[in-house]
Amino acid sequence: MNRIALGVLVAVGLLLYLRSPVDLLPDRMGAVGLLDDLAALGVGLWWFWKRFPRIPAGNRTSSGSAASGPSEARPSSDPYTVLGIQRGASREEIRQAYRERLREYHPDRVDDLGEELREVAHRRTIAIRRAYDELTKG
Repeated sequence: MNRIALGVLVAVGLLLYLRSPVDLLPDRMGAVGLLDDLAALGVGLWWFWKRFPRIPAGNRTSSGSAASGPSEARPSSDPYTVLGIQRGASREEIRQAYRERLREYHPDRVDDLGEELREVAHRRTIAIRRAYDELTKG
């Protein structure tokens, strides 16, 4: 199921539960009756927080969309940093790190995200491939 559709379904379900007169603790009990509503709201917010990616505030433009920051415009030129490995790593460690990084930014994984995030993933994939080529050819 599409992540957006799942998020909408969960949000609607949460709102229906909060508005429903049938609760674990009836609302007519006063403040005690609101505890299950607050717990459901907390769980719903936690789920959204973990499930959906956030764009750091520093990377927003005045229109609210993501901006290409310096790290995205010019990926790190150090191949070890790009692959997330230490200098002197073996060929097997380099290959494993390359595969793990590519798996993170694979087009199938970012397909349902916005156009801007797909572009970031594409740029990072190119940087990962360049880093791998540099380390294996050297």
